[in-house]
Amino acid sequence: MALTFDHTNLVIESTASITDLPVFHAVLRDWEDSDVGMVHPVTHKWKALDLGGAFFYQLDLINGWRLKFPAAGNYTISGNLNATIMPVAGVYVERKTSAAYVTTAQGGSGPSAADIAAAVRADLAAELTRIDAAISSRATVNDIMLYEVL
Repeated sequence: MALTFDHTNLVIESTASITDLPVFHAVLRDWEDSDVGMVHPVTHKWKALDLGGAFFYQLDLINGWRLKFPAAGNYTISGNLNATIMPVAGVYVERKTSAAYVTTAQGGSGPSAADIAAAVRADLAAELTRIDAAISSRATVNDIMLYEVL
């Protein structure tokens, strides 16, 4: 991924689609740690929510930094990248955000759909057992109302 940093105008130029947020994050951090980048405002905030074997990633450009694709063409941004994209004639950007986890070249492998479903069922069964124990046939209306408030 080739990025160019215009630190005067706070613009990050990318000549390619951004399809792997952890790699994009690593490139931004490498520039921030460089002799040139370390004297300029931080480019982004990074979040990696651990979902137990996989991660949910989010990257936000901050401090006025904007993203620009300088050459006309079609580009894709895959993942939760919150950034102002500067308009350029002939540039079309498709954004593919996710509400679930992804695995990437830099990430690990995640649980299967069956593993996730089994974990949800186990957690739900435990919660229903806890609720049933708290609201039994011996409970009064006040006990039930008190439980729901907690």
